[in-house]
Amino acid sequence: MEENREKKKSLKIEQLFDILCLAASYAILFLLPGKVNAFFYLIFGAAAFLFCIGFFRLGFTIDAPADSKEERVIGAFYAVFGVLVNTAGLYGINLDNGSGRSIMIAVLLLIEALVLYAMAGGGAKTPEDRRMAAIVFRTAAVLLAVFGIAFSIWKHFSEASVIIAVTLVIESICLWNLGGGINPFNSMTDEIQTVPGLRIPIAQLQQDFAGVETQLGYPWIGKVKTIKQESIIYGPSEDGFFVHGYYQYGRFYVSGSTNAFFPDPEDAQGHAVTEIPDRNGVLLAKEELPKAYAEMFTRYAENGNAQWAVEYRDQTK
Repeated sequence: MEENREKKKSLKIEQLFDILCLAASYAILFLLPGKVNAFFYLIFGAAAFLFCIGFFRLGFTIDAPADSKEERVIGAFYAVFGVLVNTAGLYGINLDNGSGRSIMIAVLLLIEALVLYAMAGGGAKTPEDRRMAAIVFRTAAVLLAVFGIAFSIWKHFSEASVIIAVTLVIESICLWNLGGGINPFNSMTDEIQTVPGLRIPIAQLQQDFAGVETQLGYPWIGKVKTIKQESIIYGPSEDGFFVHGYYQYGRFYVSGSTNAFFPDPEDAQGHAVTEIPDRNGVLLAKEELPKAYAEMFTRYAENGNAQWAVEYRDQTK
């Protein structure tokens, strides 16, 4: 009981740290000098880095929505947050008459806004919700492009208005693609799970689970192109699906993918497996596997038990 309280306290501290990083990523933008120089790029890079740490770490510590209504509320929050940072960047360009400083800030905020829009769209699970998200994205794309062109004409093609128009047209292209289901911020994984409190090195983790048979066989250590460090990998299955665990920003994540992101595909094929059902003959669906492996690693982090998730569920019945 005491241990669980300590873990919850530690998680709250981590979340507070992430919120402070996110707030700092915007606050230090006010420190950007008017002249674009080495100091400017240093502050600019720090703002982007703090956003990545704060936003993505915080996002993976929040519990998944309990129902579709809650999911829509969270999606709406992401969308509104995106509109606010997006608008702030464009307003800055207009206010500073298209200065280099304002353009750089607007580009950074635009990228962050697109991440937020993609997160909002990613919450659409049902076909109806996805259809509605596509309509919203593509309608917004058309309106932004029209507004950008109209605004530049209204301002008699002033430098700031032309920059705003170009920015909006670029954004409209991105939103149009998002409306078609092409999400550049979520192209690799079907789902990402986080395992709070896990600090075991990858090599040690692989050794501890070396004898634990899972649906995708036994773990091996390898590289995935999009992750700098080595990952603990399960699979790939016969149709190319694999699950991998990795550390990023000091936290352990579990992802599933059907894309070939291995630097050495032949090495990966050497670990290919036929999916193994549990003792009741049940195979989890691929979209369930990242969560099942995350649960397995979470139990390991909590009590040291290296045990496959499905077996654990069976034994509790």
